[in-house]
Amino acid sequence: MHPFMGITDWDRIGMSVEQSAKRLQRIAYVDRQSMRIEAGHMTARPEYEVKGGLARLIWQDAVHYDGLRSRCKQLRMSTVAFERCPDPALEALMARTLNSPSTLTLLTAQFEVVKPAQIAAIRQYISLAQPIVDEPTISMLRHQLIDREDQCRWGVEALTEYRSSADEAELLYADRWAEELRSLLAAAGGIEGQGERIPVSEASFLTVEPFSLPDSSTRDARFSTAVAKHEGLQFPDSNEGRFQMMMYNRFFEMTAAEAIAYVHFSQDNRPWAFYYDTARHIWDEVRHAWFGEAALRLNGVDVYAAPNWIGWYDMTAKLFNTDEAYTHLTIAIEKAAMKYPPGKREEWEFCRDAVRHPLMTTFQDFDWADEVVHAGFGQRWIVEHMYDGNVGEAIAAGERTMDMRAAFMARYENGSETKHSSFAGEY
Repeated sequence: MHPFMGITDWDRIGMSVEQSAKRLQRIAYVDRQSMRIEAGHMTARPEYEVKGGLARLIWQDAVHYDGLRSRCKQLRMSTVAFERCPDPALEALMARTLNSPSTLTLLTAQFEVVKPAQIAAIRQYISLAQPIVDEPTISMLRHQLIDREDQCRWGVEALTEYRSSADEAELLYADRWAEELRSLLAAAGGIEGQGERIPVSEASFLTVEPFSLPDSSTRDARFSTAVAKHEGLQFPDSNEGRFQMMMYNRFFEMTAAEAIAYVHFSQDNRPWAFYYDTARHIWDEVRHAWFGEAALRLNGVDVYAAPNWIGWYDMTAKLFNTDEAYTHLTIAIEKAAMKYPPGKREEWEFCRDAVRHPLMTTFQDFDWADEVVHAGFGQRWIVEHMYDGNVGEAIAAGERTMDMRAAFMARYENGSETKHSSFAGEY
């Protein structure tokens, strides 16, 4: 029988613990910066499918970073040291990626330059590591490569589509953008930092504005938008009317995802766990929007016909500070949805027993499960972190945000929103 459970190259010397940790730190730094880039651009890019794709990338990159963070701690690198920027040249590369001025340049940066280079660095690490002593890292990285390569497949497909519809000037600009990023990557010696460092001057680079979050939510030309919820929609006071509203309420959760992305991007110096949780929260809300979209499409509804609700993002950008925004979502809305009845359990029962819609029943079942997780985020980051465990103060803060919301929405509502007494805890 083959020794070492079939592990080959068992006599390779490999890298030291310190060398290993430093390489992993650089790979992880790109994940951490990519998360922030993806969160910011999720709000700024109007293309609906790109928003959803970026949300999934945020969560996957958070999982990858978290795994590398844990492994480096095992490799004797302190968390404080790990979370520092490992190289100003890498920082320059990721800062330039953040400033990508369009969807085409963002996709070009991430999927022609940054993420392929990151995959190459991971493959190089695996090829150099001593396969017995560093098997925990190798195993983790091999599993990460499944997600990372899937990301790049999606990105290349999206990039191909965008390039096919771009004009010559846009294509030339994107190509120059990629070359500038490659020069910054070379100045860093590659993601792994072991290549020849070729100095670069940014004086000749394209002039772009620093990235900033938009003041209002963005949608592509297929959509119209509304700050007032359910504008242009009417729901009869019946089970069918309630079911229609429920599907739209799920569909409209894209704006909640954008609001959390705003919070994630804007918050500085929070514990890593906050960014990990909000990354998951963003992705969950996008999945919920997809629940509603899938159910509406299955029921033959044109999802572009009614204005797409953007109120959550607009409240976050124009009304709340980031603490108030997350309090409103997790305490005033999601924690309230744990009550029964109505709440999330009753919504699931309604789909199962009253309208008997199998797909939406599955969607609401998982929506309920996710909302329990989100209520836990509210407990951790609002009740415990902000109010030192005082539930009453947190609930009072949530109620204040409800009053703020009512006053804000009164500017936009024109009588189109349909109220229903059993819809407590809805967005």
